[in-house]
Amino acid sequence: MRQAQPDVWRRAYRLRRDAERFDLRDPDQEPKGWKRTRHKISQRDLLIPLSPSRLTLFGACAVCGAGLAVLWVYFPLLLVAIALDRPFAGWEWIGLGAFAAAVTVALFLYASAKEEGYLEELK
Repeated sequence: MRQAQPDVWRRAYRLRRDAERFDLRDPDQEPKGWKRTRHKISQRDLLIPLSPSRLTLFGACAVCGAGLAVLWVYFPLLLVAIALDRPFAGWEWIGLGAFAAAVTVALFLYASAKEEGYLEELK
Protein backbone atom coordinates (compact mmCIF):
# COMPACT_ATOMS: atom_id res chain seq x y z
CA MET A 1 0.00 0.00 0.00
CA ARG A 2 2.80 2.38 0.80
CA GLN A 3 4.42 1.66 -2.54
CA ALA A 4 1.29 2.65 -4.50
CA GLN A 5 1.11 6.16 -3.10
CA PRO A 6 4.38 7.47 -4.63
CA ASP A 7 3.34 6.04 -8.02
CA VAL A 8 0.06 7.93 -7.85
CA TRP A 9 1.91 11.16 -7.06
CA ARG A 10 4.40 10.62 -9.91
CA ARG A 11 1.60 9.85 -12.36
CA ALA A 12 -0.35 12.94 -11.28
CA TYR A 13 2.79 15.06 -11.60
CA ARG A 14 3.46 13.74 -15.12
CA LEU A 15 -0.13 14.38 -16.20
CA ARG A 16 -0.04 17.90 -14.83
CA ARG A 17 3.38 18.60 -16.33
CA ASP A 18 2.40 17.34 -19.79
CA ALA A 19 -0.99 19.05 -19.84
CA GLU A 20 -1.43 21.93 -22.25
CA ARG A 21 -1.07 25.01 -20.09
CA PHE A 22 0.07 28.55 -20.56
CA ASP A 23 1.89 30.93 -18.32
CA LEU A 24 0.02 34.20 -17.75
CA ARG A 25 3.28 36.07 -17.53
CA ASP A 26 4.37 34.99 -21.02
CA PRO A 27 2.42 37.02 -23.61
CA ASP A 28 3.50 34.68 -26.43
CA GLN A 29 1.77 31.69 -24.81
CA GLU A 30 -1.35 33.49 -23.60
CA PRO A 31 -4.45 32.85 -25.73
CA LYS A 32 -5.42 35.84 -27.83
CA GLY A 33 -8.76 37.44 -28.56
CA TRP A 34 -12.15 36.37 -27.32
CA LYS A 35 -11.03 32.76 -26.79
CA ARG A 36 -9.70 33.68 -23.34
CA THR A 37 -13.13 33.63 -21.78
CA ARG A 38 -14.55 30.39 -20.47
CA HIS A 39 -18.16 31.47 -20.79
CA LYS A 40 -20.26 31.98 -23.87
CA ILE A 41 -21.22 35.66 -23.97
CA SER A 42 -24.15 36.80 -26.05
CA GLN A 43 -25.32 40.28 -26.96
CA ARG A 44 -28.21 39.91 -24.52
CA ASP A 45 -25.69 39.55 -21.66
CA LEU A 46 -24.22 42.96 -22.49
CA LEU A 47 -27.48 44.91 -22.33
CA ILE A 48 -27.95 47.47 -19.58
CA PRO A 49 -30.25 46.05 -16.89
CA LEU A 50 -33.62 47.75 -16.99
CA SER A 51 -35.09 49.30 -13.89
CA PRO A 52 -38.78 50.13 -13.54
CA SER A 53 -37.92 53.13 -11.37
CA ARG A 54 -36.96 56.37 -13.09
CA LEU A 55 -35.78 57.70 -9.74
CA THR A 56 -33.14 54.97 -9.54
CA LEU A 57 -31.98 55.80 -13.06
CA PHE A 58 -31.84 59.50 -12.20
CA GLY A 59 -29.84 58.73 -9.05
CA ALA A 60 -27.31 56.71 -11.02
CA CYS A 61 -27.05 59.55 -13.55
CA ALA A 62 -26.56 62.05 -10.71
CA VAL A 63 -23.69 60.00 -9.27
CA CYS A 64 -22.08 59.83 -12.72
CA GLY A 65 -22.63 63.55 -13.27
CA ALA A 66 -21.00 64.39 -9.94
CA GLY A 67 -18.07 62.12 -10.73
CA LEU A 68 -17.55 63.69 -14.14
CA ALA A 69 -17.79 67.17 -12.63
CA VAL A 70 -15.06 66.29 -10.16
CA LEU A 71 -12.81 64.79 -12.83
CA TRP A 72 -13.38 67.28 -15.65
CA VAL A 73 -13.97 70.55 -13.78
CA TYR A 74 -12.79 70.40 -10.17
CA PHE A 75 -9.29 69.04 -10.74
CA PRO A 76 -8.42 71.43 -13.59
CA LEU A 77 -9.78 74.36 -11.57
CA LEU A 78 -7.83 73.15 -8.55
CA LEU A 79 -4.60 73.12 -10.55
CA VAL A 80 -5.28 76.65 -11.77
CA ALA A 81 -6.12 77.80 -8.23
CA ILE A 82 -2.88 76.29 -6.91
CA ALA A 83 -0.87 77.86 -9.72
CA LEU A 84 -2.44 81.29 -9.08
CA ASP A 85 -2.21 80.83 -5.30
CA ARG A 86 -5.80 81.81 -4.58
CA PRO A 87 -8.71 79.90 -3.02
CA PHE A 88 -11.89 78.84 -4.77
CA ALA A 89 -14.43 81.61 -5.07
CA GLY A 90 -18.19 81.18 -5.19
CA TRP A 91 -18.38 81.16 -8.98
CA GLU A 92 -16.12 78.07 -9.21
CA TRP A 93 -18.46 76.10 -6.94
CA ILE A 94 -21.51 77.35 -8.86
CA GLY A 95 -19.87 76.35 -12.14
CA LEU A 96 -19.02 72.93 -10.74
CA GLY A 97 -22.62 72.40 -9.62
CA ALA A 98 -24.01 73.65 -12.94
CA PHE A 99 -21.77 71.29 -14.87
CA ALA A 100 -22.81 68.36 -12.67
CA ALA A 101 -26.50 69.23 -13.14
CA ALA A 102 -26.15 69.59 -16.93
CA VAL A 103 -24.30 66.26 -17.24
CA THR A 104 -26.86 64.56 -14.98
CA VAL A 105 -29.77 65.74 -17.14
CA ALA A 106 -27.95 64.84 -20.37
CA LEU A 107 -27.11 61.35 -19.11
CA PHE A 108 -30.66 60.82 -17.86
CA LEU A 109 -32.18 61.81 -21.20
CA TYR A 110 -29.72 59.65 -23.11
CA ALA A 111 -30.23 56.63 -20.81
CA SER A 112 -34.01 57.00 -20.96
CA ALA A 113 -33.98 57.03 -24.76
CA LYS A 114 -31.63 54.03 -24.90
CA GLU A 115 -33.75 52.15 -22.35
CA GLU A 116 -36.86 52.61 -24.49
CA GLY A 117 -34.91 51.37 -27.52
CA TYR A 118 -33.79 48.29 -25.62
CA LEU A 119 -37.38 47.55 -24.61
CA GLU A 120 -38.48 47.73 -28.25
CA GLU A 121 -35.63 45.44 -29.33
CA LEU A 122 -36.47 42.83 -26.73
CA LYS A 123 -40.13 42.60 -27.79
